[in-house]
Amino acid sequence: MRPRMTVLAAVAAAGIVGVTGCGQPVDELAPGRPSGSTSPEPPPEVRREAATVRWADGYCRAVHELVRSMADMPTVDPSTPRRASRTSGELLDSLVDGLDRTTSALRALEPAPVPAGETVRADAVADYTDIRNRADQARRRLAAATDPAAASAALGEAGAPLEDVGKRGLLAGFADTPELARASQRAAACQWLVEQGPEPRLGPRRVEPAAAPAEPPPG
Repeated sequence: MRPRMTVLAAVAAAGIVGVTGCGQPVDELAPGRPSGSTSPEPPPEVRREAATVRWADGYCRAVHELVRSMADMPTVDPSTPRRASRTSGELLDSLVDGLDRTTSALRALEPAPVPAGETVRADAVADYTDIRNRADQARRRLAAATDPAAASAALGEAGAPLEDVGKRGLLAGFADTPELARASQRAAACQWLVEQGPEPRLGPRRVEPAAAPAEPPPG
């Protein structure tokens, strides 16, 4: 199930083992073992899977910036036209900021280990950039409105970018590629997005994704 957002809405393991005997390196004490030998590398498919999990985790952390901005959005005050315009503008400010952070983080991701990942990223950047530009236009119209009719029209346009964010799946494209789908199930940040429910709502967030990305064990 791909999580969506509506307008009402890892562990890195490192082991260091030093073994010595009688003041000599262990390699010199083990007969038949070449000096300087190391543990065999995991098979290529295992390394690729681990890299895909790391990439998916980074992708989901980028999208989390948008989720966070939605959670922190101010409430629109409809008590008067002036307050409605002002608070709607503040809401759009928050949306634009979240979209900027998300698209910047998506662009900064390392190349995807699977070709489909680059397609997913490019589509997300294009969609979020388009929504961001329309949100920016809407807030500019709100700021420039000088009469009730213009303000009313601008307010009507202000909700469209939020609706478009809600229509776009936070993990759009992942389910279409088995490798990305599996990676999203093992990446901590992606699981955090899924746990928010299919339609995360606006409002305070209680839990943040884990600070470090999850990596599958080798083998």
